[in-house]
Parts: sequence; structure tokens; C-alpha cells
Amino acid sequence: MKSQVNFLKSVVGLRTLLVLLLWSGFTATAFQMRIWEDVNGLQIKGKFVREIFGSVEIRRPNGELHSIVLEELSPEDLAYVRTLIPPEVVVSVRAKESAKERNEEFIWANDKVTIITAEVEVRKKSRTPYQGTLKAEVYLIGKEMVTGVYKLVGKGTSRVHFTEDNKGRYEFSTAAEYRIYEEYNEIEIRGAAYEGYLVVVVDPQGETLVTETNLSWLEEEHIDTLRRFYVGIFFDERCEKRSAPRPKYYDVRVQF
Repeated sequence: MKSQVNFLKSVVGLRTLLVLLLWSGFTATAFQMRIWEDVNGLQIKGKFVREIFGSVEIRRPNGELHSIVLEELSPEDLAYVRTLIPPEVVVSVRAKESAKERNEEFIWANDKVTIITAEVEVRKKSRTPYQGTLKAEVYLIGKEMVTGVYKLVGKGTSRVHFTEDNKGRYEFSTAAEYRIYEEYNEIEIRGAAYEGYLVVVVDPQGETLVTETNLSWLEEEHIDTLRRFYVGIFFDERCEKRSAPRPKYYDVRVQF
């Protein structure tokens, strides 16, 4: 028993380590150690951290942060920084509906199963090159037929790269399955119908660059709460969790 517990702990530890490594790889993209120089010829070694309040923060090999005003950077370094600062982007989404291929063994005759595919385009507005990696998150929302509460039906993420090949336009898609079915008591129709989408694009530090949604009731202050939900969660318009809808009581009377 003890060996099984230790094994489970090791598995959980490995999963946690893998998540941290993947995230660190995402945030460190394009931030390489290099020699920086200001207009006075002073040089320091370090890697770009961020631009804040008109200055660039550089992390030196010993871990210390060094700040340089943008106007005091050499022309070469200033041009380099401009390729690292997250660009202004716009998002467009097209939701496509298609019917799932019916399999009589798993899909009843009265059930309606629909696949919603969100085709997302993230476009860089400026022509300035950007060497970093952004992250796009897609959330597909449904609305429960009986109670009217909302449900996170599907979600997906994608790393956004702007290259010469895609000419500043990055495209990807995320799909989710929506199922409407007749309850066993034949009294009510259950399931969640497609309601809308939410797309969030963040920079390597996790700061939100842009959000795009067709949900008129979703307020900006509640978006971060929705982003923390896992698929299958029910919630209301304020993104407060709600219990899963339950079927109405059905009294079965057997006649002999």
C-alpha cells in the first residue's frame, strides 16, 4: 500500500513538473541572454524581461534586474526590443455548425448531436516583426435547455506565432460537441445548445492583450473567473457556479 502511495505521489510530481516546464518554455520564448548597450557605450549582459513605463527591464546572469530607459538604448537594441514587445492584435472568430455522424448504438433517434467548430484568426496590426509567442484561449459555451444556466462545453489553447509564411495572420480551430436529448421520462428535453464563444489572447507574461466574444451578457470583470473553469461546469451570467441540472421526478407505476 505504501509503495502505491509513493508511486502516485511521484506521478503527480512528474505531472506538476511537466506543466511548470511547459509554461516556463512558453514565457521564456525569444528572451535570450545577450549584450545590451546604451547610447553612452555602457554594456551589460542580460535578457529582456519586459517593457514598463517607458523603460526596459533586463535580468542579469546573477538574477538582478537592471532598468534602461528606452530612449537611452542604442539604435540596434531599441530595434531588437521592438521585436519583443507584444504587438497590438485583433481577433476574428467564425463558428461553424455540423452534424455528428449518427451511430445508432450510441445516439438515440430523437437525439441531436452538433459539432461547433470555432475558426479563430489572430492578426497582428503592425508590420513590426515580433519574435515572441502569444497564447490564445478559446472557450465554447452552451445553454441548458431546461434551467437556462450556462455550461462550459469545450475549450482549447494554441501558441500564436507570427512568421513570414503566415504574414502576421495566425489561424487555428477548436471544436466541441453539443447534445440535445429527450429525457428518459419523455417529459422534457435536456442538454446544452450552443450559446457562444470567448477568445482571450495573452502575452508571454500572462497579461491579456485582447478578448473577443459574442456573449452580450459576459462582462469583462467575470472573464477571468470563466477562464478558471474546467469543461462541464455550469454557471450563471455572473460566472458563479451552479449545480448540474437534474431531471424532474418521474413516478413509474407498474401495472400487473
